[in-house]
Amino acid sequence: MLPRNIFNINKIIGFLLILSILVALFTIFFEKKVEASYNSKFKNYPGYEELIKKLQEAHPNWEFEILETGLNWTEAIIAESTGHHGLNVVPKSWESAWKCGCSTKVDAGWACASTAAVAYYMDPRNSLNEDYIFQFEQLSYDAEVQTRTGVETILSDCNYMQGKITYYDTNGKKQTMNKTYIDVLIEAAKKYNISPLHLASRIRQEQGAGNAGTMISGTWTNNGVSYKGYYNYFNINAYGSTTEAILRSGLEHAKKQGWTNPEKSIMGGAEFLAREYVSYGQNTLYLQKFNVNDKNGNYYSYQYMTNVSASKSEGESVREAYRDMGMLTKESKIKFRIPVYKNMPEMKAARPGTEQIVTQDVQINNSNVIVRSGKGTNYSAITTLSKGTKILRIELDNSKDSNGRYWDKVVLNNGSKGYISREYLTALSLQSNCNEEYIVSAYTNFRNGPGTKGTISTTIIKLLSPGQRLTVVEKGKYESVDGESWYRVKLADGSYGYVGTGYIKPYNEVTDTVDKVIVVCTDGLNIRKEPSSKSTILKAVTEGTILTRTGKDVKSSDTKYTWDKVTTSSGTVGYVVREDPTTKKAWIEPYNNSGGNSNTGSPNTDFKLNGSNLISKPNITVATVKKQMKDAVIKKGSTTIADKDNIGTGYTITTGGKTYTIVVKGDANRRWKNIISRLCKSKKSNAKKSYFNKRARTSSRCNRRWKDIISRLCKN
Repeated sequence: MLPRNIFNINKIIGFLLILSILVALFTIFFEKKVEASYNSKFKNYPGYEELIKKLQEAHPNWEFEILETGLNWTEAIIAESTGHHGLNVVPKSWESAWKCGCSTKVDAGWACASTAAVAYYMDPRNSLNEDYIFQFEQLSYDAEVQTRTGVETILSDCNYMQGKITYYDTNGKKQTMNKTYIDVLIEAAKKYNISPLHLASRIRQEQGAGNAGTMISGTWTNNGVSYKGYYNYFNINAYGSTTEAILRSGLEHAKKQGWTNPEKSIMGGAEFLAREYVSYGQNTLYLQKFNVNDKNGNYYSYQYMTNVSASKSEGESVREAYRDMGMLTKESKIKFRIPVYKNMPEMKAARPGTEQIVTQDVQINNSNVIVRSGKGTNYSAITTLSKGTKILRIELDNSKDSNGRYWDKVVLNNGSKGYISREYLTALSLQSNCNEEYIVSAYTNFRNGPGTKGTISTTIIKLLSPGQRLTVVEKGKYESVDGESWYRVKLADGSYGYVGTGYIKPYNEVTDTVDKVIVVCTDGLNIRKEPSSKSTILKAVTEGTILTRTGKDVKSSDTKYTWDKVTTSSGTVGYVVREDPTTKKAWIEPYNNSGGNSNTGSPNTDFKLNGSNLISKPNITVATVKKQMKDAVIKKGSTTIADKDNIGTGYTITTGGKTYTIVVKGDANRRWKNIISRLCKSKKSNAKKSYFNKRARTSSRCNRRWKDIISRLCKN
């Protein structure tokens, strides 16, 4: 008989074996469950899974929530760039590839960002790494993670945020409060449920490091107007084309809000951010920069800063604070919200190059010029060209090689690409062989040259939308490049580039299923994301704007209105209302290229007859009109206008036996001046809001920012 303790040992061993098996099975099950859950989250989004997985492995306790924006990636990029020029900007000092070629005026020292720049910063996959992930951190208050030490770390090099609050009151006297700047930030975070790290990094982003700037000095005066004792730490409502204008508007806002010391400014700014951004769904730095998650559907508007890289740089500041606190460990718990879009490309958006992107005809000006595979004589020769050969240049080099040469990228007549020293190239005027109107039939890329592949490739300039109009100026030259024929085209904004022929088709105003329309509603129209008066406003267009209509009588649950699908010249696709539902007066009408006048010669793009109106650009003289309409008589009331004078809104023109009313686009006539004057004098803000809602037709122009709109109107 075995001793009792042997039985006990056997029982223990058996128990341990069973426990080990259960632990192993649980581990396997748990790991598979986590992995399955992980895969189910990200497997349907190209390029996300591996990036998130790498972050998850380094930080097992980090949580990644997917934000499905429901927006088409292509449409979102267009809306943030060419669809709304100036919505995103880059420093003027940056290379041309980062800057849009438009003439939009923005704040001093900045330029409108290119489509490539917007796509690069807007593509979340470019920031799913240790350096930039924090622009996706959720901004609600979390005391466990967002500590006082973190706030102090972010503001450590901001001299104006150290120690107790010291400031100048409205009488110019220096005052000291019995609390620190950090105390106020923590208090504001708790009160408004917003991250104190976000508040700290936002102040640092707006005011910079070092000493206090003018916006928070409490000492500034301007042209006899005193802003002493007023502070705007978050630069709220600070805008303008000059530094002086920005300061004045920002401090005027602080004055109206009663921000007479730093505490009031910080608390007021925190309440503003929580109320106007976080509560509307813009609860990450990314979403405050790129508004693609507004709970009211007001996408691409009310974005905190225009600097296209703002959320990325602020995210870096937060990451540095976490790192300095030792919180970037496997034990840290942080929540992130990662946006995804419909129809995202497999490859993430590339960083724009430093070369200047062009589409230019050039000619070889020397004998036996070598085309090389790279920038320099040490690269292999592709071919040799004789003097007088005409080719295409698609990039201008931005720096000289060791021999003092610039090497420009060119496209040969067979579609292959290479580099030629600039000294052997002479620029030519456009080498056009046609002038035909086409429209885009499917989303496609607009490139600086023909082709998509190869180690030496072309560059995507922008994205084009179905229905967008363009003019083909060259065909038959590049018939088979990377499996596609290519036409050189000119867009409505005057830019030139190349499009694959499979994505465009000739426009015939008689037989085509699409047509061109002109906005005749005097108040303009809103283009909406869906055919509904409650849908997101993508863009507002003014009277006289020409659109391409790609669909009539679109089905809609909003049956009060008749909806048509349209595309703007810049590529915005959406829906507009065709007519006033009560009076049946048209808000858009078919656009007649010929101007509808039998005695006209070739149509003049500066003006045209449309219905009962002559629509004209500003600063057009009577003589200019008479060159095309020789029998025209133009009157202001009963007075005939001299040939040297400009035509104006409200004048009449009689031609071809008919009389038309002249409408000059951009005229600030008395009617609107009186309207704005009455609004600005009104003390009842509700009356202003009611009026603008009434004027907006099917829109809701007076959304949560209507007060700012009225304020800006009254200042201008």
